[in-house]
Amino acid sequence: MEIVLPSIAAHTHNWPGTAESLGQCRAWVRQVLPVGCPRAADVVQVVAELTANAVMHSASGAPGGRYAVQVEVSPESVGVTVIDLGPVLVKAVRPLGEGGHGLAIVRELADGYDAVEMPSGRIVTCWLDCPPNSSCDSTDVTSPT
Repeated sequence: MEIVLPSIAAHTHNWPGTAESLGQCRAWVRQVLPVGCPRAADVVQVVAELTANAVMHSASGAPGGRYAVQVEVSPESVGVTVIDLGPVLVKAVRPLGEGGHGLAIVRELADGYDAVEMPSGRIVTCWLDCPPNSSCDSTDVTSPT
């Protein structure tokens, strides 16, 4: 019996750990997702939360810091992986009542979530399943610039 693996399109990009890169990263994610992906808004929101955490709460946000994002698209789901440089630099200071809900949002939107601490950083992986009778995969993808 032959095993057939699903077609998976993987897109990876490294970003400087700056607040300015966060919007650029979200735009890149929109570009690499297939047109009509039913979970596109959720994927972009998950990436926004995870990358903001990487910049605000890890060494990725220090001068010269970086983070990486990978988006994997298959017919059944979209996978998101964010890798940062690890340990918390300082607790983020926010105005009263603002922020602190990013991971709760991620866990609400994602169908699966895993975080692994490594000596060199943190790897957070999520996947978002496509609704029944739809596909997250398409050959109609805008080429990222």
